[in-house]
Amino acid sequence: MLPSLFATAARADPGDYDHMMGWGSGGFGMIFGPVLWLIVLGLVVAGVIWLVRRLDEGAGPGRKSGALAELDLRLARGEIDTEEYASRKRLLGA
Repeated sequence: MLPSLFATAARADPGDYDHMMGWGSGGFGMIFGPVLWLIVLGLVVAGVIWLVRRLDEGAGPGRKSGALAELDLRLARGEIDTEEYASRKRLLGA
């Protein structure tokens, strides 16, 4: 009675049991499978990096370009006067 509790498909029909279900011994699939997953993982990582960079470089409201920010700092430090500030700001197109 105890051996019948542990009966499996392999013990019940050892001649027709195929754990690969007709796909052979693996071969190409065992090599291609991990490579495919590495490609998928690489694409996901590249997509996340692209998305983060894309969101980071977009100028949001109130965000100035580097040249305008530098111009504002120079005016605040007193390095340039208001006429020069206004002319340079017009040149920058702001």
